[in-house]
Amino acid sequence: MGVARSNNGIVTAAFGVGGLFAGLFTGYLSDRTQNRIGFQILASALYIVSGLVLFYAKRFYQVVLFRLILGMSSSMADTMLFTTVADVYPADLLGLKMAIIFVFDNVGNMLGPLLGGKAYEHMGVSGIALISIALGAFELLMVVIFVRNSISIRHALVENKLLSETCVSSKVDESTIGSSRSSPSAQVEIVHTCSFSDISIISKSELKEGYLDGIETYKENDEKREQQMHLWRLLLQLPVAGPTVSIFVATGMQSVIETILPLRLFDKLGSSPETIGIAFLIVGGVLILAMPAVGFISDRIVSLYGEHKRYYMIAIGAVCVFLAQIIMSLASSYTVLVFGYSIFAVLTMVVVVPAQSAFGDFINTSHSEAMAQCYSLAWIAEGLANISLPPIASE
Repeated sequence: MGVARSNNGIVTAAFGVGGLFAGLFTGYLSDRTQNRIGFQILASALYIVSGLVLFYAKRFYQVVLFRLILGMSSSMADTMLFTTVADVYPADLLGLKMAIIFVFDNVGNMLGPLLGGKAYEHMGVSGIALISIALGAFELLMVVIFVRNSISIRHALVENKLLSETCVSSKVDESTIGSSRSSPSAQVEIVHTCSFSDISIISKSELKEGYLDGIETYKENDEKREQQMHLWRLLLQLPVAGPTVSIFVATGMQSVIETILPLRLFDKLGSSPETIGIAFLIVGGVLILAMPAVGFISDRIVSLYGEHKRYYMIAIGAVCVFLAQIIMSLASSYTVLVFGYSIFAVLTMVVVVPAQSAFGDFINTSHSEAMAQCYSLAWIAEGLANISLPPIASE
C-alpha cells in the first residue's frame, strides 16, 4: 500500500483501542440485560466482519479499521468466555478452568503466526482475511448450537442451593424438636443425607415457605446490588482492585519481555531469527504443560484453606516474577536466558490465574450481578498494559 514502516504502530495500537472501547460497555450491557449469548454471537459476527474488511481492503485506513474491529471482537469474546466460566463453576474448581482457557489461548498464540505466515505466503492478505472469516463462522456455529446462557445456569444453581439450605434447616429443626441437644455429628449427618426426596418427609408447606422466602430475599436485593456494582464502583472494591492491578502488572511485564527478549537475543548473544523463534516455541510449550498444574494447585489451596488464599498466591507469584527477571538480566547464555524466560512466564500465570479466579469468587460471594463487568476490567487492564508498557520499556 506504500505506507511507511513507522505507521505499523498505528495498526498495532488500533487493536488495543478497539478492545478497550468494547471492554467499557460489553460487561455493563451483559450484566444489565442478563444475557451472555448475545454478546458471544456479536463477537463472532465481528470476527467475520473484520475479515471481510481486510479481504476488500485497498487503503491503509481499511487495515486500521480491520484491526479496530478485531480488537473489539476479541475483547467481547474474551470477556464473555471468562464470565461464562465464572458464572457456572464454584471457587474450588475455577482455577483449573481458567488455566485451561489460557492453555488454548497459548496454543492459538503459537499456531497463529505459523498458520498466518503460510496463508500470507500463498494468498497474501486475503489468506489472513479468510482465516478470520472462517474462525468467526466456526465460533458462531458453536455458540448457536452448544452454548447456553450461563446466567440462567447461575440462577438455577442459586435456587437449588436455597432449596437445599431450606431442606437442611427443616431437618435440623425437626431433629431439635425430638432431642433437646443435637450433636455436631448429627448435624453433619443431616447435611449429608438431605436430598430432594426428603420433600416427602418434611412438611411441604414449610419447605415451600422457606424456599420462597429465600428467593424473594435474593430478588429484593438485586436492585440494591446493581446500584452498588457499576464499573467505577467495582474498582473501589479491594477484592476487585487488587486482582485488576495484578493483571495489569503481570501481563504488562509479559509484553515488555516479549518486546525486549528478541532484541537482547539478537544484539547481545547474536542469535538468528530462527533461534529466537525456537525460544518462544520452547516457552510456549512449557506454559501449555505448566498452566493446568497452576490451576489445579490454586483450586486445591482454595478447597483446603479458603478463597482468601488466592491473594497470597498472587502476592507470592508477583515477588517471584521479579526474581525471574533478575535471572534473565544476569543471563550470559541462550540456555540460561530461555530458562529464565520460561520460569518468568509460568510465574506470570501464578499471578494471573488466581487473579482471574478471584473476580468470580468475589461476585459469587457477594451475590452481585456484575460478573461480566469484573472481567471487562480484567481485559481493560490487560489492554492498557499491552499498549502502554512495551513502548516505554523499548525507549
